[in-house]
Amino acid sequence: MPFYTFTFVKYIVSFLDKIKNYFKRSREKHKLTFINDSNYHEKWSIRVSSLNLVSLLGLYTVVILVGTLLLVRYTPLKSLFVSDNSFGNEQEIERQGELIDSLYRATESNQFLLNNLNSILSDEEFEVSTVSNLDQELENYTPDFSKSIADSILRKKVENSESNSARYGESEFYNFFFAPVNGLVSHSFNKKEGHFGVDIVTLKDEPIKACLEGTIILTGWIQSEGNVVAIQHKGDLISVYKHCSAILKGRGEEVKTGDPIAIVGNSGENTTGPHLHFELWKKGCLLNPEDYITF
Repeated sequence: MPFYTFTFVKYIVSFLDKIKNYFKRSREKHKLTFINDSNYHEKWSIRVSSLNLVSLLGLYTVVILVGTLLLVRYTPLKSLFVSDNSFGNEQEIERQGELIDSLYRATESNQFLLNNLNSILSDEEFEVSTVSNLDQELENYTPDFSKSIADSILRKKVENSESNSARYGESEFYNFFFAPVNGLVSHSFNKKEGHFGVDIVTLKDEPIKACLEGTIILTGWIQSEGNVVAIQHKGDLISVYKHCSAILKGRGEEVKTGDPIAIVGNSGENTTGPHLHFELWKKGCLLNPEDYITF
């Protein structure tokens, strides 16, 4: 047998003997005694081996760990170690999702309104709003044309509102309008002729000013009207400014009364020189600007 093989076998045997002796010593009993210090009388004692003592300590450690985990898991002590905001986060995510959905619907509705307003200004056809399940609802819909007392009352209210709106909304009075430009009225308001505003001849490159405070809801180019600006005011009032050479404000901007919003120009096909075509709309009804503003 080679020398190194003999040495290795000897080392293994020695190691096994040490393990055997260790377990033998660990099973040896020891007496743990508690004695009264004053009279040295034995109070109580216990006989344990090293293996028993290690086992008891291990069991005690396991019990302590399990108890601590249970306390942390099922008692308010959990908040000291773990920040559990999962439920609150889920509620916040759901709320943010609903908010985003409502903002998307509002944006889509506003865009649809602006597209139709643009169609009004350019004499084009209106867009048709698409509603989910609309076709199915219409197929299952059965109209009821029977008259009722409530229907008669509603008809009278509608007739009264139509008769009021036929006067171009003149029943409502505005205390103050700022003249968008100063000049000579070359073409007055005439609904029968299809002229829904007034044409004011003024100097070229004069600033066009907002007649009231409000929000810019439309800026853009229309082939027949040139550069157009529309402002949404309080009380469902809209003012429209056409044939501008340049637009100074962007859509969505807030403007004050008298703020410059555009420059007088001669843009578009329906124009014969530098002037401003100015319109007022109230709840979809036309207003005669000269009834409210002196140009």
